[in-house]
Amino acid sequence: MHPALRFYKLSYIDSQSLLPLLRDYTNPNDFLSRLVKSGQLIRLKNGFYLISELIENQPIPFEQIGNQLYGPSYISLEWALSYYGLIPEGVYKVTSVSFLRSKTFKTPVGEFDYKHLSISKFAIGQALGKNQTGNFLIATPEKALIDLVYFKCKKMNAEDLMIDLVEGRRIDIDRLKNLNKAHLLEIKNDYKSQIVNTLVEVIGLL
Repeated sequence: MHPALRFYKLSYIDSQSLLPLLRDYTNPNDFLSRLVKSGQLIRLKNGFYLISELIENQPIPFEQIGNQLYGPSYISLEWALSYYGLIPEGVYKVTSVSFLRSKTFKTPVGEFDYKHLSISKFAIGQALGKNQTGNFLIATPEKALIDLVYFKCKKMNAEDLMIDLVEGRRIDIDRLKNLNKAHLLEIKNDYKSQIVNTLVEVIGLL
């Protein structure tokens, strides 16, 4: 590992943090490119990198990367539901929500997908998650489910929605029953969406 990288303990880093460590170099940006070519850095997008040696010995902090790669954003939809154990299968795309425009990053370590949500809906229902690297911003279980339905289940009736969630996505009905009903209603009032209204009504009847 290049000595400049040893000063940084996290496995992800942006160019703004790196450039001060490279102030002795005439052209730091060219040097960053050489670090990428040599494999010491993995470029996820222009100006954002993983430090190769650090991810060899620790899990890749997908959630923190999701927060930092594009934002403001929070982890939501399938990735968040998997984190909370509401869906049984592993998820292979890090799914997030941002009030910036929708965007997808295909990187050497996986795909990071961001859905646009208006700022009036964005702020409610966020929490701090935790992994081996530290904390990250994630939707509450209720917000993650509402985001999923809002973006991917529009125009479904109540029956089709439940089939999609329980049979298609294999969400356990008992887990749906245990969601915080008051929090669901709080989020529903901000979304003003027919499919979200349907979801909250159906869960209320379980």
